[in-house]
Amino acid sequence: MTRAFISVPLPEVVRGSLLDLDRTQQGISWSNPEQWHITIQFFEDVDIEKVKSLFSGMSAHKAFAVIGPEVARLGKEVLVVPVDGLSDLVEEVRATMSTESLVEALPYVGHITLGRIKKPLDAELEGRSVEGSFQVNRLLLVESQPTPSGHTHCVIGSQSLR
Repeated sequence: MTRAFISVPLPEVVRGSLLDLDRTQQGISWSNPEQWHITIQFFEDVDIEKVKSLFSGMSAHKAFAVIGPEVARLGKEVLVVPVDGLSDLVEEVRATMSTESLVEALPYVGHITLGRIKKPLDAELEGRSVEGSFQVNRLLLVESQPTPSGHTHCVIGSQSLR
């Protein structure tokens, strides 16, 4: 069985603005910028062929993502940039993928993960202004493989939105 997720890829202008943030503070395990994305739906222990089939048949509408307004925490340990504007898209994806093992323990909270805080500390980036917006035109289906240095992501599908 496989771990996978459906995500929104980040446009280079958004990725560039996030790269401008100072991510050198010790005590935070920083996410690899090459893997930055906005997760729409996560799947744990799924038949990847079934997920690929459902994903390829999906028909969802474009959305408008709004980034920010500032770096925040998700829970106690995750440093994120909030993302709004994707709720309708999330509902469309969940309706299409509802026959698969959806991980829905919490309500959807759009975000880009910058890093995980290893121990209690004041994150210097928390509260830092970061804003932007972009049209979401496509979704990616990504397989996530665990490795000793963290998870690696491999895009296994792409779907244009209407």
